[in-house]
Order: sequence, then structure tokens, then C-alpha cells
Amino acid sequence: MEINNYGLITFASTAYALKAEKVMKGLEKIFMIIPTPREISASCGLAIKLETGELNEFLEILAGERVPVQGVYRIEEEGKKKILHAINPPQD
Repeated sequence: MEINNYGLITFASTAYALKAEKVMKGLEKIFMIIPTPREISASCGLAIKLETGELNEFLEILAGERVPVQGVYRIEEEGKKKILHAINPPQD
């Protein structure tokens, strides 16, 4: 069975997610914009999916660009099962 681990950053609005996407594309970072998983929010928001090891760098960049982050997670997928680990974003 394949286990997939990744980081996830969520935002309070789609506008913030799109701003984050624009910032990261400008820096040529590797990530994906995905719908926020239902396990995190029932609303139809967007999230950034990235390698777990890149989380701190992404958070620092977004803070520097004044893009507010709502939540930070480490996700483990094993088959169809998702295990979410909430991580507190760094405080200013």
C-alpha cells in the first residue's frame, strides 16, 4: 500500500489562496493549488499542497508578502485514509 505525505496550507478566502499562488509562481516554487479537503473545511476553499520539507520556507515567504494563512497541516494518505496533523503557523 502506498503512503503519501505532504504539507497543506489553507486560507480564509479564495482571494488569499490566489494571491499565495501568484507569489509562489513568481518564485518558481513547486506546489499545487487544490480544493481544501472536506476533512478540514466543508466550504469550497482552496489550499496549497507542497512537500512537507518546504512548509517553513513557504510560510516565511507568505508572511513576508502579507498573505494571511488560516491553517497548516501535515497530511498522511494511506490508500483512501487521510491522517491530518495540524501545525500551528509561526507567530509574528
